[in-house]
Amino acid sequence: MVVVSFTRRNINSVALTGCIFYKKQHPVKKQLPYFLAAFVLPVSAMLWWWGLFSSTSLEIGERGGYRYAYLEAQGVYSKLATKHGEALFELKKQGIQAGPELTLVLTDPRTTPHDELKARTGYIISADTQVHAPLLVDSIPVRKVAVAQIKAHPLFAYGKTYAALLEYAKTHGTKLNLPTLELFDNSILSVEMPLSPEEPSPAASVGQVEGEASS
Repeated sequence: MVVVSFTRRNINSVALTGCIFYKKQHPVKKQLPYFLAAFVLPVSAMLWWWGLFSSTSLEIGERGGYRYAYLEAQGVYSKLATKHGEALFELKKQGIQAGPELTLVLTDPRTTPHDELKARTGYIISADTQVHAPLLVDSIPVRKVAVAQIKAHPLFAYGKTYAALLEYAKTHGTKLNLPTLELFDNSILSVEMPLSPEEPSPAASVGQVEGEASS
């Protein structure tokens, strides 16, 4: 009888402990909506604002007629922002009004070693602007291109636009033609891919005007 009574007391004690544990945990479920409102929803709103859920448009058309001042860049493309900063600094120092940010991507990061990647980083400028060292100047003629465009934070924009261009190339039995031209203006990224491969003009000299770089 003593053993049975002791066992029952243990069972009752365990049952009581379980009830207390449940009551202590239950308020957490009540706090879940507050957690969602305080953390999940603001983060989702921020990602929406940055363009995580934005879709990319793609169209075929004629684009070009750009004149731009730039600096040569070599190395991983993740560091191109630094070169853009240097180019913008030089433009401001020379009293030149900078237009949309521009990057001419010359090599494919999927097939080129990181230390051999090349690009031109700069800004569109007006036709009559005089540029001085260390900036270079060149122009891009009007040509037929596939244009992928999206309004999003750069963190998402570049991956989405190039994914659209690669899908277009795959659908049409071709490849990503270089150089691609990236224009970033008012949070809108446009990436222009020529419908046929192009050879960029040789590095322009300081103060050159349109056409001189390829002569």
